[in-house]
Amino acid sequence: RRRQLRRSEPVHLLYSSDDRSLQGVEASIRSVIHHASEDVVFHFVGDSPLRSMPYVNYYNISDGVEQYHLTDFINTHKRHNGDKREGVNLNENMPNYVRFVMDDLLPNVEEAMWIDSDTIVKCDVVELVRNVLNDNKDDDNSEVIAAVPVFSPPTGLYKNDKHGNPFPDWGIETSFNAGVYVVHLSRWREQKISDQIRDLALRNRKYRYYEMGSQPPLVLTVGENFEHLPLSWNVKMKTIDEREDMSLEDACVFHWSGPSKPWDGNGQHLEEWLPYHIENVGDPSADGEEENE
Repeated sequence: RRRQLRRSEPVHLLYSSDDRSLQGVEASIRSVIHHASEDVVFHFVGDSPLRSMPYVNYYNISDGVEQYHLTDFINTHKRHNGDKREGVNLNENMPNYVRFVMDDLLPNVEEAMWIDSDTIVKCDVVELVRNVLNDNKDDDNSEVIAAVPVFSPPTGLYKNDKHGNPFPDWGIETSFNAGVYVVHLSRWREQKISDQIRDLALRNRKYRYYEMGSQPPLVLTVGENFEHLPLSWNVKMKTIDEREDMSLEDACVFHWSGPSKPWDGNGQHLEEWLPYHIENVGDPSADGEEENE
């Protein structure tokens, strides 16, 4: 059975990034507002607040690292993934790990949506969030996350431990990308998902299950027990031109995953990102209605 839609409850969206991605966060928020049927409550965790968007709830990442013990989630195995910035280890980027403590960060919120900074949203997030994870389940098998399925095993996993011994099969044939998803925070708390992810992340330091930071521990913890969102809600721009099952017109979320980011002038189909970008993001007077014209 599915419960009735929560029409009276606001929809919450959470972004988290360092200052290098602020232009992406602001552009994504503008796109959400432009297509939302109702007001949305925005939350942002980062190095500094979004000065041009005073309506966004801000949380300092340094405070969050200490309060929520985010360093527990760090993958101590270095990864750069094509990032050209000297000394940047993507596995130590603290904003990535905020997704694991959303339940503590938003203690009075039942459901929320996580969106990466490198996205543009072209559909109504209000209708999406209110129409997923509505099954009346109260057991340990209740779905905690709704995400776009990837019909293949999780990526970034090692086949053997550091001694060459093969790992057991995780038994996951359908995974998901953690850049866009809806999370039922009440169920997350009940099932102690944060504790499970923290335990896996700490064990990874010893056994080296995976090479990436925030994607593998979430996917491995949730497994295949997640609700499937339509494929249009997480469309990678680097492969959109190669797909036969998806077009730009059909996509609800454009996702510039990987090292090529639109605010750096890189990536495919920048024309989809530029209408929501304002050049001087540090100027509070720059954020007006003209961005959607």
